[in-house]
Amino acid sequence: MSIDSRLDVLLSIACADALGAATEFKTPQQIARIFAPDAFSDFQPGSPFGFAPGEATDDTQMIVAHLLRPDDPWAGFQAWVGTNPPDVGGLTRDALATSGYDAWEASGRHSAGNGGLMRIAATWLVGHRGTDLLAHAAHDTALTHVDPRCVQASLVLVALMEALAEGTAHDVAVHASLDAVRGTDVASLMQASGLVPDDVLPLYDPDAEAFATVEEATLDGLAQKPGPQGGYVIDTLQQAVRRGGAVSWSDGIVPIVMLGDDSDTVAAVAGAILGARGITAPERLTTTVRLGTSWPGWEREWPLAANAHKIL
Repeated sequence: MSIDSRLDVLLSIACADALGAATEFKTPQQIARIFAPDAFSDFQPGSPFGFAPGEATDDTQMIVAHLLRPDDPWAGFQAWVGTNPPDVGGLTRDALATSGYDAWEASGRHSAGNGGLMRIAATWLVGHRGTDLLAHAAHDTALTHVDPRCVQASLVLVALMEALAEGTAHDVAVHASLDAVRGTDVASLMQASGLVPDDVLPLYDPDAEAFATVEEATLDGLAQKPGPQGGYVIDTLQQAVRRGGAVSWSDGIVPIVMLGDDSDTVAAVAGAILGARGITAPERLTTTVRLGTSWPGWEREWPLAANAHKIL
């Protein structure tokens, strides 16, 4: 895929993220009181982390951190988090201070947030494809999120993006992505990563509970089943698949923004799906979207579109 096409996907993610930043953690009732019905044809204020209109959050920031260090995304994340950005997920912060496995273990092996899923499109943007894409997605998710639900959800997303970018229809691509992950020995990928001990490897088996949960959520999304859009990776995947099949970019993203909660991340993941389908964000958004922090290699005031040559 050309640099221009990959840029369109990155901008779709960033614009969706920045739109969602204004309603993050708000309820639909609060959003309806604060914003006009047509407000989200453009970026709006309201971020709880102080991001200005048009500034993308940690979702896109971590993608760019990965793209700045494609051969060592851990180093990219460390450079980013070392500047104390205003928005870092709790599990992500813990993992970057220790390891993905240690952070998960400290949670009682319960934490399955969306902080890996939100940034894993970077592996596709870098140019990985096929089995190489799945291997990198498993490894790079587990740098911060080793829960099998997180890893399997990331694999479904990147496999879906690959199928969509090849021109496959959304519904067919969703089933193809599930088939691709079901047919992958994810336990072996995780063993090769060296990021988890051998005793947890059976949890990554396609016959284990994690994949069944991911598969159900993906198919529920395809069936347009409503659901919450909080920070749980399963909820994020379901609603992103649901909205990623929309006929236009705004039809997919604005309903997410209007529901609030973890709106920036759900919108960003849906933006990855829409972008892979070739559905681009409006130019009035793509020309001005920025990242909401600076770190070595990136400056907050840089428009993303004008500086993408540094990372793609």
